[in-house]
Formats: sequence, C-alpha cells, structure tokens
Amino acid sequence: MGEDEENPNQIYITNDVVEEILVRLPLKSILRFKTVSREWRSLMESRRFADRRMSVPKNRKFLAVGNQAQSRFQGDEEIEMVYLECDEATRPSLTCDGVVCIPEPNWVSVLNPSTGEFLRFCSGPFHYENDMFTEVWWSEFNINSAMGFGKDEITGKYKVVSMVFDHNHYQILDVDIGQWRKLVPPPYKVDTRRKSACVKGSIYWLDLFGIYKILAFDLHTEEFRDVQVLPPLFHSAAARIVNLDDRLAIADICMMKPGWNLEIWIMDAQEETWCMTYSITLAHRVIPMHGRVIEEWSTMFTPLAVSKEGSLFFYDTKKRLFKYDPETDFLCCLSSDICVISPFVENLVRLHPGCVPKTRPPRGCRNGRSCLNQISYLKRLVLVCFHLTLVISNLLDEAHPITSSISASLLFVLDTAPTKPN
Repeated sequence: MGEDEENPNQIYITNDVVEEILVRLPLKSILRFKTVSREWRSLMESRRFADRRMSVPKNRKFLAVGNQAQSRFQGDEEIEMVYLECDEATRPSLTCDGVVCIPEPNWVSVLNPSTGEFLRFCSGPFHYENDMFTEVWWSEFNINSAMGFGKDEITGKYKVVSMVFDHNHYQILDVDIGQWRKLVPPPYKVDTRRKSACVKGSIYWLDLFGIYKILAFDLHTEEFRDVQVLPPLFHSAAARIVNLDDRLAIADICMMKPGWNLEIWIMDAQEETWCMTYSITLAHRVIPMHGRVIEEWSTMFTPLAVSKEGSLFFYDTKKRLFKYDPETDFLCCLSSDICVISPFVENLVRLHPGCVPKTRPPRGCRNGRSCLNQISYLKRLVLVCFHLTLVISNLLDEAHPITSSISASLLFVLDTAPTKPN
C-alpha cells in the first residue's frame, strides 16, 4: 500500500507488450538491445522470437555480393538490396531463411548475415574441387559432392547434406551440434554440379542425366524419397530447381518455340501437380537473335521472388537482374552488373548456441553487437527508451491511451535505472 502511495502513477508493461514492440524494431536496434539485460538477450535469441520477426511484413529484400556502387543498381520501389562484402560470398552458395551455406573444397561455411555469426566445418576426406575436364557450361558447383542445405521445420535446426557418389560417402551435418553423421545412401545418383533447393523442410535435387528424376530428402526424418509427379521433360541442360516463395519451382529455357522463352513451372504440393506459371519471351529483349547466339544460349536464368504487386524478379549468369510484369508483359533490366545470391529475410536465430565459433567472421561480416561492449548500461537504457518511443508513435496514434501509458512507464524505468545490469 505504501509503495502505491509513493508512486501513484507507476505503470508496468507486460512481457507480451514488450515483445510486441521489440519484434517490430529495426534489425540494428534489436542487435543493440540484446545488451540491455539477460532477459532481453534470452528473448531475442529464442527461436520463437526469430520466427515472429521473420513473419513481420517487410519490403522484399535480395542478398547480393559487393556494394551498391559495384552493382550499379539504381533502386526499385518494390525491393531492397542487402550487400554482403566478404570473399567467401563470391563462391556458389545455398541459402535458407536468410542463412547462407558456402561449400568449399575441404570446408563448409555457414553464415548468418543478420547477426554476423560465421561458422566453418571440415567437410571430410572426399570433398574436393573438380578438375577442369569435368566442368561444363551449366555447372553451378565445382566440387565433387551433391550439396544440400535447409532447416528442419520441426526442430528449427539447420542441416547440411553432402553426397559423394564416387566414394559412396553420404553424410549430414547438424549445424547446431557441429558434427557430421552418416546417411543411408540415396536410391540413385544426382548431378553434383547443380544446386539444390530447400522448400518447407525438404531438400530437392534435379537430375536430368541418366534418368529424369527429382530426388527429395526430408530434413526431419532424414530419409530420401522420389517426387512422383514430374513436370514435362525439359528442353535444355540449363534447367534450375529453386524455392520460389516457399513453392518448389523449375526454370528452363525453351528454344523450340519462337522467341526463346523462359518457362517457370511451379508445383502445387497439396494437389501434387505442376503448372507453367510464367512463359517470358526473351528474344530481342534479353537474348539477341543474331550475332552472339552461342554465347546467349549458355545463359541460365534463376527466379528470385514475386512481389506484393505481382512482379517477378529473376537474374541470370551474366549478372543481370530483371523485373517482369505478367499483366503488361513488360520486362526491364534493373542492373547489368550485380551478383545476386538469393532472396533475403532478416533471421535472428543463433546458428550454434552450444559454443562460440572458433573461426572469426570474414571481412565485411562482422557481428553488429561488438561495437556496443563499452557502452554503459544507463546509456543503453536511454537508447532503448528513445527507439521504443519512436516505434510506439509509429505503431499507435499519439492520442491512444496506451501510448501515454507506455511512454510514462519508459520514463519511470529511465529515472530509476541502475548503473549496471543485474
């Protein structure tokens, strides 16, 4: 009773309200606010918070190598570009939910650009680089192992799959544990030079040689299976299997039709059917019909994402980024010199909570938390209150009763804040 008389205007904010505010903050603010207290750090590093953060509506983002000056990307109202400036990012990679897996000879690196966490694992004795005689124009990887990377939808763990058919060596890496385990051999071989795609907890490999198949691997049960329903046989070796907005898709160039069409087939997982969703004419717009026909014939195209407005974004092996409007059949080149990696989402999940990575992050991939180690606890609280006030004013109307209540509580916390965390 005495405390109520001393602080009649004291208001407390529930943990649910605090989480609702924090989950909507910019990424840099979240990384800073982890240093406020152990409770906030634990909350922001939880899987639940990371999943909620990814579900908050944001502008479509793409991950690219280098910087804006190098990419010559002038901007677009429907997308944002996130640049990764490190040497490892120039190598072919696999991505899932904003986390990047970079297979290298003898090593597999896993990077979370959002947090700066960087891990490197030895890939085993049979993981080496192909020689120049095994390379072909449609190669996406130059290693002798068929690689896969994705997230177990049940446990939330990220896993790496490696299949070396020449040595009958099949293994899986649980990034959370950091150890390789043996796998039961797959029912047949797939091409090691093609990228795989992870869609809703399963990895898919497209094999166009020997037999036309799509091999799937469930990351939770860790079992292989065949995709029984297949789209029509593809026209070229340049066909690519991708994750297009959480749907399995295959892109291929059809040279049989007039105009050199980019065909994109998308699978309906519930009905187990395939539908050609896009057929984009490239002749005279992307591929000239005279002169450099042989050079353009070897160009491969990869779908990226579909915007809220319905525009399709895709890129090619000549470092060009395109935007296509299916309603108007308008196709434009957004950049003629940009190395796009994949769609990007801000992911706050910790890759390896059991230990601190021994390998230092590559240049340009530093963790955003390191610069705050010398900031006093009181200054952090001032920074928190300032950012939260801005967020509250944006989320709620200034005249709303909860706005003044939360603001008053933040001021009380600032006035009574200790000089160091508990």
